Amino acid sequence: MRLFPKSSYLLTFAVMCWSCQSVMARAELTLQLGTDVMPPYMYQSENMVLHGGAKRTLDCVFEQLPDYQYQAGIAPWPRIFRMAYQGDFDGWFLYVQNDNSDDFATLSDPLLLESWYWYSLDDISDVTLEDLKDETVLVMNGTYQAIWLQSQGFNKFFRVPSTDSLVRAFLAGRAQHLLVSESVFNEAVARLKGEVQGISQRFVGFIPLGLYITNDFSDDHPNFMAVFNAAASDCRSEQAVLTADHQQALSDLIGPMTQWLASDWIREPLLIANVRNDTLTVGDIALIDQQWIDEVRTGNFELIGQMLRRDLSVRLALIRRESRGVFSELFITDIYGTTIGTSNITSDWYQGDEGAFNAIMIEHQKSQIAPITYDESTRQYLSQVALPIRDEAGLLIGMLVAGVNVENALRGLR
Repeated sequence: MRLFPKSSYLLTFAVMCWSCQSVMARAELTLQLGTDVMPPYMYQSENMVLHGGAKRTLDCVFEQLPDYQYQAGIAPWPRIFRMAYQGDFDGWFLYVQNDNSDDFATLSDPLLLESWYWYSLDDISDVTLEDLKDETVLVMNGTYQAIWLQSQGFNKFFRVPSTDSLVRAFLAGRAQHLLVSESVFNEAVARLKGEVQGISQRFVGFIPLGLYITNDFSDDHPNFMAVFNAAASDCRSEQAVLTADHQQALSDLIGPMTQWLASDWIREPLLIANVRNDTLTVGDIALIDQQWIDEVRTGNFELIGQMLRRDLSVRLALIRRESRGVFSELFITDIYGTTIGTSNITSDWYQGDEGAFNAIMIEHQKSQIAPITYDESTRQYLSQVALPIRDEAGLLIGMLVAGVNVENALRGLR
């Protein structure tokens, strides 16, 4: 680490790090991190101290890392990148993934997830991002949306200084297109009492913001990113949430799914399984479940292989493959919570201790749509839809659970 350059940012850096030292005094190694003031995630108080959701999230992570602490310095993003490239910063936060940064640094798992929408005065129902690259886009100076658009190859911008001016300019037709967080847009329109009729809206995606760490630091401390990501999973200040539109889009999946559930290829295996498994004791279920878990661990698929070769499993696997990435998994359980068919290998065989089973089989809900979770291994945003399965007389005989890739289900603008 080079000595911190003597500049106007040195005082800001030193003052702001007073709180960092008090929170994480046990640490042995101090990371020098750059950031910029980015409301609503990062603010700077009159006495030059950082606060906001991004700061709280980062503090939460480092409190779990006794061997590390951090100091944060404020500077414009171009200066931060230059200093990080030169070795004066070990990383920077919060930031979106982009190729320029990837050349010399690695992005952590998300510390914050945003839901971004493209708003337009034109019809954009059938366009792609590539179709819009020659259009002028409204952006607010220094926002993640501006940074992300530049990383995607956009270069025509109408820049404004604030959220209010962003929304006012858009509603006044100063530019045809706007990329912004859905919650920010809705709040500003409501506050300004703007007219939103005739505006086309398109989901872009759930955009992760994280901590970039330079490759030089990672080379010297190869375990840091792994322990940081492990701690980050418990500290994210905001998870992507299912808005009313998202809920409706996932609910729209239920219609076709209910048609499958009335099919003989689902009902008949369930009726047979309910009779066969009626004699299983709690101990029997535990032994079979443990065998399944052991097979997942060892790769010796005896029980699992038999399950995957069943006609029910083959049909579920075909539906998953033909869903164009919407379904990540599909499985069916009997009334006892045991899996009788699955599109792919699940982590365990017994599902009776899961929330979906309780909602459908115990509480008799018509459906359950689970909150969005972020899968660190696949970097996907997942939800789960659970539905009851009934026989011809309407009696509950089992349930279907579908893992859903939310971005694919919402058909984000890409």
